[in-house]
Amino acid sequence: MFKFKAEQKIYQIGNVTIGGQPGQHPTVLMASIFYQGDKLVKDEEKGTFDQEGALGWINKIDDMCRKVKLPLMIDIVGASENAMRAYVEFIGRNTDLPFIIDGTVAKVRIAGVEMAAKLGLQDRAVFDSVNVESKDEELKEVKKHGLKATVVMLNNSKKPTAQGRVDIAEALIERAKSYGFQKLMLDMAVLDIVEPGPAAKAIYMLKDKYGYPAGCSPTHTVITGWKKSFMYNKIEVASTKTSMATSLQLLGADFIMYGIKQTEIVPSMAAVDALVAYSCMQHGVRPASHDHPLYNVFK
Repeated sequence: MFKFKAEQKIYQIGNVTIGGQPGQHPTVLMASIFYQGDKLVKDEEKGTFDQEGALGWINKIDDMCRKVKLPLMIDIVGASENAMRAYVEFIGRNTDLPFIIDGTVAKVRIAGVEMAAKLGLQDRAVFDSVNVESKDEELKEVKKHGLKATVVMLNNSKKPTAQGRVDIAEALIERAKSYGFQKLMLDMAVLDIVEPGPAAKAIYMLKDKYGYPAGCSPTHTVITGWKKSFMYNKIEVASTKTSMATSLQLLGADFIMYGIKQTEIVPSMAAVDALVAYSCMQHGVRPASHDHPLYNVFK
């Protein structure tokens, strides 16, 4: 393995620690829920959903993560103001987990931020995101409610390469800081089936240069991007997706966004974290605590 040149930024968000050198802290799983097509959602406009089912999936993946010491955050995807308010309140009241406010448009994200502030959950909430299309009005509103953690989305449509992401990073980092954000996580904005490759390289380059926690959602495009002849059976699809996702950990990813119902990602991430940590011990980097997969995966 390797050590990044830049001093690595390490943040505490609720009960989750994120960031650092490879092998220092385990990779955070950001488990997405209420996304488009999620059958837990009953009426997106009204904000009604299967609460028992949602809590069941959250508890299942939380239990799995706790057993192998993999940190967990909930990525709340919402498409209406009513839905986002309902989701944030539900997650806030029924779990102790940090969560990402991941709305489709500004008014939805603001509704989530307002609910998080109303419940006093700013220390557990992450805004998603500051990006090239962010409007000042939205960021001012978020700042007013005191959120300190944000995703910085590195979507460079003119140059969708590893270097293209690096090229726009500094300006977006400074913009996020100017609106009071103190805990920044860089998202590589994977929009196409082939982009996890450049995204992985960008994660390495950005952590080496700036030291901010970095990661992405590597597999949400696979169903539309794969040739039908390549999609064999459910087990092979799942193993291929987990391979694509966990490959990011080998280049230093601090977080991976993944669907909450695809629980196969948990043991896969934990095993790779354990192997990375063992390798990093050979050049003086040890896990920050025994709450790490290295000490909980192997006998």
